[in-house]
Amino acid sequence: MMSIAKSLPGQWPIFILQGLVAIIFAAIAWLSPQLTINVLIFIFAAFFLLDGGSRVWLALKQKGQNGYWFVTLIAGLLGIVAAIITLIMPQLTAYVMLYLIAFWAVAIGVTEIVAAVKLAKHLQGTTLILISGILSVLFGGYLIFNPGQGIIAMLWLVALYAFVFGLILCWLGVKLRTLEKQFD
Repeated sequence: MMSIAKSLPGQWPIFILQGLVAIIFAAIAWLSPQLTINVLIFIFAAFFLLDGGSRVWLALKQKGQNGYWFVTLIAGLLGIVAAIITLIMPQLTAYVMLYLIAFWAVAIGVTEIVAAVKLAKHLQGTTLILISGILSVLFGGYLIFNPGQGIIAMLWLVALYAFVFGLILCWLGVKLRTLEKQFD
């Protein structure tokens, strides 16, 4: 089994790319928060519609061949309903997205904390990763327990988080590139 210290360094370009995407997202969210929310809601609706439609098509195609085709049909219809609800009730969708971001931040934070502890033996400067993990957990917790503060205000916090997270990912990518050179 390959250790995390040997498998991660080769992934440094992905960390830098993710960091840059997070920084770009933050800039767009700060410059146009309402547009960002509307675009995210539309993307959710488009995904649900595409996923639901393709599942319905697949279910109908499998009707004679698969005894469980109706499960796929139901899943597809639920996806289409989710798309319609997303478009009809965008504010509800915004809150759902807020909670998804909150739970994602907590999960990422826990992962970062674990990675920082494991990488500390092989890489200097993992304190920043640990701090990022703690901030991610705190940020996610704040969103979970304070959803009513306003979606736009939360988007600004999400943008700030994405910006800091993006900087840390870029920094980690550079550190991992240095570590990769040490292993070569």
